[in-house]
Amino acid sequence: MRLLLIAFATWLTFLSGVGLAQDARPLKNLSELASFVQTYYQKPQPELIGNVIESLPAIGLRQRPDAVPPFLAFFSEVFAANPSLVPQWKPLIAKQDEFTKQFLERALALSEAGGVLTLQGHSTALNDSYWGAFFASGRAVFIGKLVEQLRYWDERDDLQLFTAGASAKWSLASNAQLHPRVRSILEEPTFGAADPRTRTQIAELLAHGPAKVLQDTAEVIKKQRQAGKWTP
Repeated sequence: MRLLLIAFATWLTFLSGVGLAQDARPLKNLSELASFVQTYYQKPQPELIGNVIESLPAIGLRQRPDAVPPFLAFFSEVFAANPSLVPQWKPLIAKQDEFTKQFLERALALSEAGGVLTLQGHSTALNDSYWGAFFASGRAVFIGKLVEQLRYWDERDDLQLFTAGASAKWSLASNAQLHPRVRSILEEPTFGAADPRTRTQIAELLAHGPAKVLQDTAEVIKKQRQAGKWTP
């Protein structure tokens, strides 16, 4: 249970900091990278991406594998949106340390293969990827992919599917509070042609916020384990 809550809280920790001004100074740590990423869609500045690439080896991404999916998705969508700049970025990528080079080459490969929307499955990591892609682009389609996962909040047999639904619900609730665009997308009555149950889920997460989602998640897991399911 503790690990589950830590995983859900990762992005909240990243997003709780003061927004970083998007200038050309080097990024010093993961918090600064997250601040850059989370506001990028509001005013895309691809001319700063080269500076971010050069900052990556020093910020500790290698030590935070849980943070890789959203950042990889972010770079993938930025690369896809700026094909004319990719030839300028490739020499910078080639000069980085091996971990950073492989990380960015994976992002390039994903962008060339069709981007985050081609990824399949249901997991907290994939949900994080949808957020990274949204922060790169501001596209509602990535919020729609997270909304699709809400159906798994009602899953009571497969823990991984339930976790995917719970993390989607928590992250939507959290980012709806932090990002007016996320909230406005979710409040659109016809968004995603959602079924009645999904609309109810959206209304709940908007009304009660991420803390209530975490509380409800803990209660579901407790009840399932008391029933002999989802053992630690």
